[in-house]
Amino acid sequence: MTLEEFTAQLNGSTFWKEFTFSQNQFSPRPGQELELADSFVWLGDTAFIIQMKERAEPKDDPEAERRWFKDAILRTAVRQIKDSLRFLNEHASISIANERGQRHDVSGDDIQHIEKIILYAAGPSLPEDCRRIQYHASQTAGFIHVFERDTYSHVVKTLAVPEEVRRYLEYRQNALLALSDAKVTVVEADILAAYMSDEALPTPTSHKALDRLFDDAAQTDLSPIMNRLADHIQNPDSGSDYVRILIEFAKLPRSGWRAAKERLDLVINQAKNGEFERPYRFAFPPTDCSFMFSPFFPGMQTTGPEGEQTRRTGLLNLTTVAKYLGETAKGVGVLASKDGDHFHLDWCLIDHAWEQDPDLEAHLERGNLFGAVREKKIDGYYFVNE
Repeated sequence: MTLEEFTAQLNGSTFWKEFTFSQNQFSPRPGQELELADSFVWLGDTAFIIQMKERAEPKDDPEAERRWFKDAILRTAVRQIKDSLRFLNEHASISIANERGQRHDVSGDDIQHIEKIILYAAGPSLPEDCRRIQYHASQTAGFIHVFERDTYSHVVKTLAVPEEVRRYLEYRQNALLALSDAKVTVVEADILAAYMSDEALPTPTSHKALDRLFDDAAQTDLSPIMNRLADHIQNPDSGSDYVRILIEFAKLPRSGWRAAKERLDLVINQAKNGEFERPYRFAFPPTDCSFMFSPFFPGMQTTGPEGEQTRRTGLLNLTTVAKYLGETAKGVGVLASKDGDHFHLDWCLIDHAWEQDPDLEAHLERGNLFGAVREKKIDGYYFVNE
């Protein structure tokens, strides 16, 4: 598997295929073909520009490998990063297709945060001082992350959540610059452990915490469900709203995934058992979005035109209430219902500015299915006590 194939597969599983682009050629004018980047991850207002270099025929001579590294990584790949930034700046929009074959027009004006990354796969003779290079500071392109392939893979698989990867890269940049000024050297595992442990800065011993990292993926991983979301969207406004729903989940940190997975598991189990306790909700103020999860009312028809309409109406009504109670501009809703031995998961997105609604408030005073909520801090990663 080539480095480009490896990265496309890794990014596609972590950032989802809807937001991963590995075929990035575009033609700004007839007869001209350019490439935006080797790999491009686009999450609404956030993007990752990734350039990759793989040593095709490694030599046994360390100095030959050093020359390859300096030319391929510190010159060519850096120049290509600069080209990517220039393309986004010069062109009003760039049309590229994601890993599902869906074409999108990417506009640099809509991207507020860009991470620049160089990935490389080197031969065994590459000198250690080259492998220790973790970033490149460019006067024009700014801070550029440098990762060896396996290191990048370990980071992405460990963090596992798109927003956590974005936050990690931000933390990594600040940490490496601060430690460079202090003349302190750390390895990637130190940075990763320090980020996950909420340390202000990593130390040369921070990596030891990774031995105590608790694997609770079963309680947090939403990817299996998100990858099937397109088949279950219920919103009459737009057939592409499922991508916007994905973005809202992608913007949640791992603690948000844990909150969503906990509520999702509750309503799925209730739907399977023909039970209804109440709908659940939480809001994430940084993205101005509320999330609602509910089982369908037992005994009501769920199939056929009438059942589908009833599910759709119930989903939109409950999501509207959750959004209103959360006082957010956006609301994502999930409704679980039983269909014989199977069950449905219906999703919707409501997106409009919050406004006070006296009629809705009067309705809620007469009866509110939702329980009270309170502000709560949820950890993203758990570690076993020493």
